[in-house]
Amino acid sequence: MNELLIKSIKLLAATPDEQRDYLKKSGSFPCTDEFALEFDDAYRYFATQEEESVLHSASNKLERINAILEALSNSTNESNWNENSLNNNAWTEVRKIAISILEESN
Repeated sequence: MNELLIKSIKLLAATPDEQRDYLKKSGSFPCTDEFALEFDDAYRYFATQEEESVLHSASNKLERINAILEALSNSTNESNWNENSLNNNAWTEVRKIAISILEESN
């Protein structure tokens, strides 16, 4: 996986407090869409590459993260994109998947 994608996955795998700190440092706080935007950029690049080094399960997990973030984007619920949402079910699921990707890559 490329560096941009790994950086994005690490951000998605971070604890909610670490994610809030990142948003504050980046000037995006309290809006969480920064994580989705960074992932989207990296994922789009990844999807155009044919990296045989990426395990099939990692590819499936990246697709799952993408699907969850797309569902959040397609929702009319704007609260999905504020810092309080980092503890909701969707963001918790994204975090779990991202952690499992990192564990597999070690």
